[in-house]
Amino acid sequence: MASRLPIVVGILAIAGGITWFAVRRTSDPAATTGGSGTLTVGSGSGSGKAAIFAPEGPALAAGSDSGSGGGSSDANAFDTPRPALPDGGVVPSEKPSHRDVFAAQTRDNDWAEATEEDLKDRLRTLKVTTVSSVDCRTDQCELTLGGPAADVEASMAKLETGLVKTATSLLLGRPERSDDKLTIRVYAIYTR
Repeated sequence: MASRLPIVVGILAIAGGITWFAVRRTSDPAATTGGSGTLTVGSGSGSGKAAIFAPEGPALAAGSDSGSGGGSSDANAFDTPRPALPDGGVVPSEKPSHRDVFAAQTRDNDWAEATEEDLKDRLRTLKVTTVSSVDCRTDQCELTLGGPAADVEASMAKLETGLVKTATSLLLGRPERSDDKLTIRVYAIYTR
């Protein structure tokens, strides 16, 4: 019991301080009248319980097009801008892949054939054996790499260093895995 005595005395002291503060502020007429921007302490509707009231915050203007505060009598009517949906009313779930962008390009036969031959020569020089196809269009080429994951990763590293002087940038497509095989498309983007 002696070990609980300081705790009980502390709780009673805190409760007494709160009660004294509430009673003192309630009996002070200046504290209950309040004003704009002041904290008001008063009794809650004669119930004998103390209550603390904070000043009201700014009110939002309802129902105006320009946001200036005039307009509708409905206090909850706000003109919220709504973005227009694309044609068909369906929101696309994700952006098109770079493969879709590449497929939409038309083929410039003269440039594409010359660039494909140049790429095949570079691949032989770099000893990249995992490239199964090379397809060029207007200003991009798609190289499809496939094989064991370690071989494909080594080929990508070789491509990165071997094509740095010819292509403006390289973009990696989404990898596709099946068992221990990895297929990835690399897009070599050229400035023409």
